[in-house]
Amino acid sequence: MESFSTYDEVASSDLPSTVLTKVISRAGKSKNYTDLIPLDGGTVGIAHFATGGLSELYKQMDTQEYFGRSQEDMISHYSAKCRPSGKKGNDTGWGCYSQAWWHEGMARFLASPESEKAQYRAWLNLMQPAIKAALAHNWTDRRSLAIAMGIANSLGSAGLNSLATKHNWHAEQVLTAYVGTDAHRARRRDALNAAFGPK
Repeated sequence: MESFSTYDEVASSDLPSTVLTKVISRAGKSKNYTDLIPLDGGTVGIAHFATGGLSELYKQMDTQEYFGRSQEDMISHYSAKCRPSGKKGNDTGWGCYSQAWWHEGMARFLASPESEKAQYRAWLNLMQPAIKAALAHNWTDRRSLAIAMGIANSLGSAGLNSLATKHNWHAEQVLTAYVGTDAHRARRRDALNAAFGPK
């Protein structure tokens, strides 16, 4: 069984891309590189980058080309602050997604030749804390690390840490607790089992 000991080993392997395409995206059934939806004020791409992940995505693209604004401006004003403040139908709008310049710029980026690689780099950077935490708790095989990334994509690295700590960093128990009775999470578990084998 393949085992990893460092983040760099994981990052340079095919494991993260396999998790992203087969578990997170479910081979396009759940998410795609070209997704652009109003959820959370603007959710984009294969990892469904939203308020918590847009800043990392901006770092991987030429924001001046797509939005006519600097990376600093986009990160400061159009990532965490994308979430709409009002309810649907209110004149407060639907966050970044409702702003034509953002929507059109993001659509151009998602259709561009560099989009897939930029999205992958951003996602891997977001997964780095989760991967490092998992390795530190002896989650060194492909399946355990896939569980870590699958959960962190949903709950963030802090969410993974909190859930895993409650279950003494026992990978299978953490996965079971994460899924609970949630149908979407059950589909993610099933995709993970299909890609990495059930325990």
